[in-house]
Amino acid sequence: MSVFNNISGSILKLLLTSISRKRLPQINGELSLQGLIKKVEIIRDRWGIPHIYADNLHDLFFAQGFTHAQDRLWQMEIFRRTAVGKLSELFGEIALETDRASRTFGFNRIGKIDLESASKDIHEIIHAYTDGVNAFIKHPTLKMPVEFTLLKYRVKPWEHEDTMALSRLLIWQLSHAWYGEIIRAQIIEKVGFEHAAELEIHYPENNPVTLSREIEFNRIEPDGSLKGVSGPFLNRGKGSNSWVVSGERTDTGMPILCNDMHLSLMLPSIWYEVHLVAEQYNVTGVSLPGVPMIMVGHNTYIGWGMTLAFTDCEDLYIEEFDTENGRRYKSGNDWLEAQIISETIDVKGKDIPAIEEITITKHGPIISDVAGYPAKRLSVNSMALKPCPALLGWLSINTAKNWDDFVQAMKYIEAPQLGVTYADVKGNIGYWVTGKVPIRASGFGEVPSPGWSGEFDWTGEVPFEEMPHCLNPKSNVIITCNNRIIPDNYPYFLGNVWMNGYRALRSKELIDNKERLTVEDFKKLQSDFMCIPGLNFAKHFENIASDDSIVSSAIDYLKSWDGNLTPESIGGTIYEVTRYTLIRNILERGLGKDLTDKIMGKTFNPVLLATHEFYGHDIVIIIRMLDNKNSWWIKQAGGYEKVLIESIEKAVKWLKENFGNDTSNWQWGKIHRAIFPHAMGIRKPLDKVFNCGPLPIGGDNDTICQTAIDSEHPYDNKTITPTYRQIIDFSNLSKSIAVHAPGQSGHLGSIHYNDLAKLWIKGKYHPILWTRSEIENEAEGKLNLISQ
Repeated sequence: MSVFNNISGSILKLLLTSISRKRLPQINGELSLQGLIKKVEIIRDRWGIPHIYADNLHDLFFAQGFTHAQDRLWQMEIFRRTAVGKLSELFGEIALETDRASRTFGFNRIGKIDLESASKDIHEIIHAYTDGVNAFIKHPTLKMPVEFTLLKYRVKPWEHEDTMALSRLLIWQLSHAWYGEIIRAQIIEKVGFEHAAELEIHYPENNPVTLSREIEFNRIEPDGSLKGVSGPFLNRGKGSNSWVVSGERTDTGMPILCNDMHLSLMLPSIWYEVHLVAEQYNVTGVSLPGVPMIMVGHNTYIGWGMTLAFTDCEDLYIEEFDTENGRRYKSGNDWLEAQIISETIDVKGKDIPAIEEITITKHGPIISDVAGYPAKRLSVNSMALKPCPALLGWLSINTAKNWDDFVQAMKYIEAPQLGVTYADVKGNIGYWVTGKVPIRASGFGEVPSPGWSGEFDWTGEVPFEEMPHCLNPKSNVIITCNNRIIPDNYPYFLGNVWMNGYRALRSKELIDNKERLTVEDFKKLQSDFMCIPGLNFAKHFENIASDDSIVSSAIDYLKSWDGNLTPESIGGTIYEVTRYTLIRNILERGLGKDLTDKIMGKTFNPVLLATHEFYGHDIVIIIRMLDNKNSWWIKQAGGYEKVLIESIEKAVKWLKENFGNDTSNWQWGKIHRAIFPHAMGIRKPLDKVFNCGPLPIGGDNDTICQTAIDSEHPYDNKTITPTYRQIIDFSNLSKSIAVHAPGQSGHLGSIHYNDLAKLWIKGKYHPILWTRSEIENEAEGKLNLISQ
């Protein structure tokens, strides 16, 4: 059957690629469109990146919407249907659970509120962008991507609400703490408080904190001079990396800002590179198809990067409903009427639509059923589900000229919770944590709390001015890798959901090892595969022996492994397979397979992808257990030596069955591979047509070049990976570089469908073209849009 799928997939790919090539967007000449005020020039460089030149902001964002639709219309269709809960109309019952969840969380409902309260500038940008998308959809001579042909579907016009719903979906997907509360509650139900405590998360004490208690701060005064002052409380003091170093630590005397954002691999790439120029607006970087402006990049004056801050801004509540009137729920001594919304979901292949009844309390929607925890009626209170002017924040970053402008932009981003790095052409560096963080009446929001008591409600928010931040720290370095942000004596509770800090520790080691850093140093840093917890794990096998020659050889490989998880590593393979096997050996005995899967990263929905604080901490928890040989969990698994030898024996058995007895074939890149999945590639033989990969790749959850492991497909990497890398050189912005994967285009027949994957997998980059002359020297096409 696999041979048949390969042959039929190859034939189908040739056919669909041929059709797609005849439908590629126009990139040369002239095109007349309704809705433009003046002419717009779109110059595409040889990597397929459009550089858009307009005379006014309306035409600029109109053209951005048009180019998004030219290259990514199918992806935009999937994105908006995910956000508004209409995937079932295209894919049938298989997508119904995702639609139910999207409707329950209410991305479309909240997006409409955001649009109603948006500023005049944002309204104008959304209108112009929408008109640009629809100018492509409605143009009589422009042809649709092949995916629409396969589904026999004609795309409907883009609406303003689609952009707003999509922005809300992105905000929510960058939040994560609520799902950990369910997992923690299930662990306690399964093994009790005492044994659950051994699985609790403790940030490793030797791993870095982004803002330490010794840090001192400087502040820009209006005259541009610098003077030392203390930042609020900080002097007492998931998925991405960002580092920024001042000119005191670089070879040029000017800052370098680096960022690589770790999100799910997909095809097309989640990001779309674009350069936008009009009036005083000149900004380049990556955008999200379906949403205007630039998410991460630089303008003429400043550059910025983003990581998840991993502050805890979500809580679950157990609600008590009236048994006689199911619409009423208890709040103190009163009974409140819940809001009931009935949603109709059309399902392909079904004559009768599905009806989803959504119940909303004062805390938020009831999510028990869609979250897979129907035993309790749980509501979710989340900053990500509250209206906020986040798009105004991005507009303000795009147009910022200095630190003060940047800080104002941070204030608008009430969600999501991000650690945003900053540098500017005057030589300043900085950092600010965005997003509102709740102040709780009591408790820490670590398990679902009684919603009727009021004792665990939110009573306020951490003041914006007191959120973690710094400007020009004395260290001249800022490192943020989803690690702990603040020390223990910070006066507000921000949560305990940080990642384990090993990427930050390795980053600090490499940055501290060199007095003056270069762009080349940061290129190496972003591709680093050193796995520090892997070395800690391997130490436990120093006194383990086996009579089996292949198992003994595997133990020797593990003992001599240098910690580098390169694609060629054999010792790294043995570590990863043994680690995975050992974690399951220990946890499944007490928790069962399903709950162990959740701890190791399985999410409640494969599309909406809610992550949680346990993810990435499994190795820390296991090493802590191994260090404490008297752990109840270790005893349950048969004792320290037994669990080690059984785990490596099972690992070797699996490796022999899949790769043979010759250990030289056990290379990590043969097992661990990057796959870029397309929405149409979930079924055979279309996976051979649309997907990109598999590509051998190094790393794991704990390496700087993070290539996280999916618990359901433990070695093929279909999960979190650096989706965009940028290095901004403020000595000369034209020396800045970037890469995302697999390519700019969503068209199967385009040379830019997966051309950037070759650079990305090798840790290489393309230049971020900045000046008009540089762009024209690398031009692949020039299209003039004129008003009809």
